[in-house]
Amino acid sequence: MALWSRLFGGRAEAAGPEAVSTKQAHRPVFARVGPGNAVATPRRYDRLADEGYRQNVIAYRAINLVAKAVASIPIVVTRGNERLDDHPLLALLGKPNPRLKGENFLYNLTGYYMIAGNAYALKVGPDVGPPKELWLMRPDTMQVIEGADGLPAGFEQQVAGKKQKFEAASVLHLKSFNPLSDWYGMAPLEAAAMAVDAHNDGSRWNLALIQNGGTPSGVLYQEDADAPLTDAQFAKLKEQIETQYTGALNAGRPLLLEGGLKWSEMGMSPKDMDWAAAKNMTAREIALAFGVPPQMMGVPDAQTYANYAEARQSLWEDTVIPLAKDIAQELTNWLVPDFDRASGQGLQTSAKGNEPLKLALDLDDVPALAHKRAERFNRIANAGFLSDDEKRTALGFGKPGS
Repeated sequence: MALWSRLFGGRAEAAGPEAVSTKQAHRPVFARVGPGNAVATPRRYDRLADEGYRQNVIAYRAINLVAKAVASIPIVVTRGNERLDDHPLLALLGKPNPRLKGENFLYNLTGYYMIAGNAYALKVGPDVGPPKELWLMRPDTMQVIEGADGLPAGFEQQVAGKKQKFEAASVLHLKSFNPLSDWYGMAPLEAAAMAVDAHNDGSRWNLALIQNGGTPSGVLYQEDADAPLTDAQFAKLKEQIETQYTGALNAGRPLLLEGGLKWSEMGMSPKDMDWAAAKNMTAREIALAFGVPPQMMGVPDAQTYANYAEARQSLWEDTVIPLAKDIAQELTNWLVPDFDRASGQGLQTSAKGNEPLKLALDLDDVPALAHKRAERFNRIANAGFLSDDEKRTALGFGKPGS
């Protein structure tokens, strides 16, 4: 069934029982759940993941390209202009749990977000103090427990018939903007659903055409025959066609007709359908839904950018960095209060004053931005109206001895 037709609306039922304490050391339930048994979100995550990610090479490539890029950006802890290279929050993000290291955690988090429009993480630890572990939960196993004040009252996870509830503060719910829901985000795959269907169906049609000898469908018919084919003759003719004239190995074999039979094509050839152009068009639409320049997907004639380097820079500046900043800010709001309370400094305050503790991105080593960094460096270095100290400050080096 097509992806577009599988999407349906709805709202999960709110759960009543009290949620598990924020700090109780309950890890999320993990089990092998097939798409047929999955608890569906209002957008059917299982169908989006199957049709849009597992079966579509363009969506697969776009999602992995963005997710790997986001995960490759180092995250640092800062207080104002001070960078803290040795902080327990960095250790937690570097090894969130025994299963995942930091980069894989961010890669999977971003992947869930781009497929479902929602990503969920659970912090696990003692009743007092910062969390000891962070765990990701599949979006199709989670539902929001709606609160009367417009904020989530908690979250419920259901896997293989088992239910577990969590307080709202213990779960990070990263969601995209959804104009039709206050509780769930909208998956980019929803916007690209029709393009995904067209691209997948085009691939299936092309494969079927190859398997049927590379010729369009047609019909064998009798004209001015004295008598119709008997059942035995029909069965034998059908068997001959299936065994001798269909399939890639039989491509080009001439069809020998006798007994007044004639062949008439009923389908269109790939050239008549302009198949290649149509498939490239749907590939561009899928790539654009994820904010990836089509040129980076290998789509022919995608010459919006002068060269590959410009397309790569556009991907980072327009898609990867804004998404990575959003994730860093969400992690800051979710995790920092626990670490600040543990250090006795109060909510996001420093012993040096009121400078906030936050997570930031270290973009200095991003290869795609090297050219732009070099241009900025040269522009500031050649600014004659700036002193050396002002140039150092503008470039982030600070004054000598500071």
